[in-house]
Amino acid sequence: MVGHFFVSWLGTCFLVALISLSAQSFPAHGEQRAIVIRNVSVVDVLNNTLAQARDVVILGSLIAKVEAGGTARTPENEAIVDGSGKYLMPGLWDFHVHVFTAPGEEDGALPLYILNGVTGIRDAGGLRGFPDMQAVATAVERGERVGPRIELAGALVDGPPGAWPGQMVARDAAEARARVSEAKATGWRVIKSYSLLGEAAYLALAEAAAAQGMPLYGHVPESVTLATAIAAGHRSVEHFGRVTQACSAAEGAMIAANAKALGSAEPLPSLMAVMAGHNKTTLESWDAELCARVAGQLAAADVAVMPSLMVSDFYLGKDPAPDDPRLRTVPKQVRAQWNAGDWRRQQMSASMLAEAPLSVALDWKTFKLMHDAGVAMLAGTDAAFANPFLFHGYTLHDELGRYVAAGLTPQQALMTATVNPARFLRQDEQKSLITKGQRADLVLLDANPLEDISAVRRIRAVIANGRLFDRAALDALHQEVVAKAAR
Repeated sequence: MVGHFFVSWLGTCFLVALISLSAQSFPAHGEQRAIVIRNVSVVDVLNNTLAQARDVVILGSLIAKVEAGGTARTPENEAIVDGSGKYLMPGLWDFHVHVFTAPGEEDGALPLYILNGVTGIRDAGGLRGFPDMQAVATAVERGERVGPRIELAGALVDGPPGAWPGQMVARDAAEARARVSEAKATGWRVIKSYSLLGEAAYLALAEAAAAQGMPLYGHVPESVTLATAIAAGHRSVEHFGRVTQACSAAEGAMIAANAKALGSAEPLPSLMAVMAGHNKTTLESWDAELCARVAGQLAAADVAVMPSLMVSDFYLGKDPAPDDPRLRTVPKQVRAQWNAGDWRRQQMSASMLAEAPLSVALDWKTFKLMHDAGVAMLAGTDAAFANPFLFHGYTLHDELGRYVAAGLTPQQALMTATVNPARFLRQDEQKSLITKGQRADLVLLDANPLEDISAVRRIRAVIANGRLFDRAALDALHQEVVAKAAR
């Protein structure tokens, strides 16, 4: 809620040197005919159980079999991984990232996801043409470069003047329908709504997207109530602030004020001035019974929520220490701009800063209420060079830890980054399990993540689309990213 509006749609395009990453020192896709992980404890996130002492055999990009430990027979030339005392879990998803906001950003970002056990990402929009982004996703899928599976979901449609350079803008219903047709012709499979859309344009966007068979997700526009978005078929709400605001009896009045501001001669300054008071209004008018009804509406309509709770740390000034090792993976030009200050923070008035801790606490409370009511949560970070201190790969571990701190169990937190993404993508939930025939996206851990969510940081090996990165390969990957970032 705190600053979600600013961080979710206002960004700075960082111009950084291209930091190409060589994959020559890492195993090529399909180099091993078989990978055998022996005597490992297999983590079943869906059922919150362990299957101990199992052999997991991987052929190509798929899991070939899961058998009792020590019994698996494999072809010659297999790679043997000792899983004794280790835990094998499904690869993680970060369901809201931006790896194309700066030239060359994907070259450093994609390996960092593998390094952190993230084998799938949903890219929610960049500053690159669709063909270029699709080429990167295809190269990863073919094993031609290191990285996670990429779901491209960045067909952004905003109201005027538009928040990002080059994004599609719809001033009215007719233009909204035209933007959907353009996105479809370009190759996009989903539509993302953005914050400045007017209600008429948003409703036309939703209708046109449905007609084209393109799911609609994204920001609930600031002139649209959450109930209106649910009724329009919005599939996932990106960022949590609008969910908490919908639990306020004053939501309608706040939305009406936003719409009036957007219709003024100076829409952006007027909107920001109006929204500066919304946190206080929400704090004073949040209602638990209303919130329960909102949760029921979201759950009944199968609308998911991508919380990105870590975003609030930026506005609370909870920056990493200067010697935080994660900073070494960020190009030095980007680090310099992060440290130079960010104008989005400057929009935070003294009263907003004073209210911030209370607003964050209310977000956490609302998050737990929504989860317990059956609303599907999708773990996401908003990681991008354009968003200071939200690190590619690493911040997902922090995000999962934040969910546990807010009251979820480790298993419930893991669901948001494994089972729930599979369900959202309209896949059988078996896709999130370690079973025969499933894609080999796996993480080998030194500790049990069902007992302690911090175990997701203790990575021994990663298998992405059947490609093995043991600890030595992961360490080499890290060293190369750091070396390139320094240059």
